[in-house]
Amino acid sequence: MQESAPMSAIPHEPDPASTRKKRNPRGSLNAEVILAEAFRFSKEETVEALSMPKLAKRLGVGVTSLYWYFHTKEELLQAMLSQVADDYLSLLPDHEGLAWDEHFRRYFNDMRRIFLTHDVICDFLIMRTHVSMIGSDSSFFMDRLNKEVGILLAAGFEPEIAARAYQAMSVYTSGTVQKVRMAELGGSDPNRKMFAGLDEQTQQAIEINYSALGATQDYWNSTYSTWNDFNFGLNTILDGLRMYLPD
Repeated sequence: MQESAPMSAIPHEPDPASTRKKRNPRGSLNAEVILAEAFRFSKEETVEALSMPKLAKRLGVGVTSLYWYFHTKEELLQAMLSQVADDYLSLLPDHEGLAWDEHFRRYFNDMRRIFLTHDVICDFLIMRTHVSMIGSDSSFFMDRLNKEVGILLAAGFEPEIAARAYQAMSVYTSGTVQKVRMAELGGSDPNRKMFAGLDEQTQQAIEINYSALGATQDYWNSTYSTWNDFNFGLNTILDGLRMYLPD
C-alpha cells in the first residue's frame, strides 16, 4: 500500500484573497494622488498611452473610484495640462533688458531646450496639437504671452506684424521639436543624416541625377534637429523681421 503524502506536501489551491492585488487603504485616494500617478505613468510611457483603467490598476483601486475625482479622462488631462503649463513657464527664463532680437533668440532657444528635455511637457504642449492654452485656468500663460508680444510692440512693430512674428517663431520652434519627438517615439535617431548609409551606386545616382541635392547633402538631416539647423532658421526669421521696423 502506497504511503500517504504528509499534509504539508499536498498542494493547496491559492487563497483568492492572497492573490488579489493589494488596494490602497480607504481614504488614501484623492485628486493629488491621482494626478501624481498620472504624471509618473506619462513619464514612464507617454501621455497618449494613459487610460483610466491603466491608472486605476497602478493605484490599486477600482476604475470607478477615479471618476469620483475626475469624471472623464479629458477632465483629468485638463487638470494635468494646467499643472504642465505652470511647470513649463516656471522653467522659461526671463531675459530682461536685451534688444528685442537677442531676447527672442534666447527665448525660443530656451523654449526648445525645455521641450527637448522634458518629455511630459513636450507631449502635452507640442504633441497634443489640438491643445490650446487660451482660456485655460493658467493665467500665468496669458501673462507671459502678453509680455512677449508687448516686447515686439515696444520695439516698433505694428500689431499685425507683432502677432504674426511671434506665431511664426513659435510654430517654427514647435515644429522642429515635434519632428525630433516623433523620431524618438519611432525609435530612430533624430540626428541621422538624410543621405547617410546609402550604397555607392545610389550615392552616385544622386550626384548625377540630383546635382543640387548631391552638392548640399552634408547639410541635410532627417529632422532638422541640430542646434545649428534650428538657429539658422530662427536667425533667418529674425533678420527678415527687421524690414518691418520703421526707419
